[in-house]
Amino acid sequence: MKDRSELFNTLYEKLRHLARGKLVGENGGNARGDATSLVHEAYLKLRSWSQEFENDAHFLATVSSAMRQVLIDRARARQAQKRGAKVEPLSIAFEGPLRSAPTVVDVLLLDETLERLAAFDRRAAQITEMRVFLGLSEEEIASGLGISTRTVKRDWAAAKAWLQAEMETKERNSLEEPGTDLDS
Repeated sequence: MKDRSELFNTLYEKLRHLARGKLVGENGGNARGDATSLVHEAYLKLRSWSQEFENDAHFLATVSSAMRQVLIDRARARQAQKRGAKVEPLSIAFEGPLRSAPTVVDVLLLDETLERLAAFDRRAAQITEMRVFLGLSEEEIASGLGISTRTVKRDWAAAKAWLQAEMETKERNSLEEPGTDLDS
């Protein structure tokens, strides 16, 4: 078992680097500052959790969950502040269906869709959370969850396809809702 402070200090630069690659357009696009504050806020969340970490991979898996919560909190706060003004949603980038083209999605839409996925496939939801919110490799995810890399690859491919279809359907339905002003 490793101490969370020791793990955090050891993995701090890696966490900042991973977080920087995930953030899109928050606070005027200052990804470096955003990444630092995201990592710090995630660590503060982790400090309140009474969990021990077996190794670096287990710690990173847990950090991905904390970062997800921080980003959801930020997105909800942003949405609450808009009060009728048009504000871009908080977005996150991740490896899309085509490896050459990253996908950028609204964090709240992704969270809602990920909750639906977790209802019937918890492991696929965990893999997605670790991949999307922290950008962990398939090997790191496999180590963190105690499963094979092949299982991670299979579950990630299925989860990506399902998430894409679900989010596209949700976006299409929101554009078709009565009273939606498409010109504003």
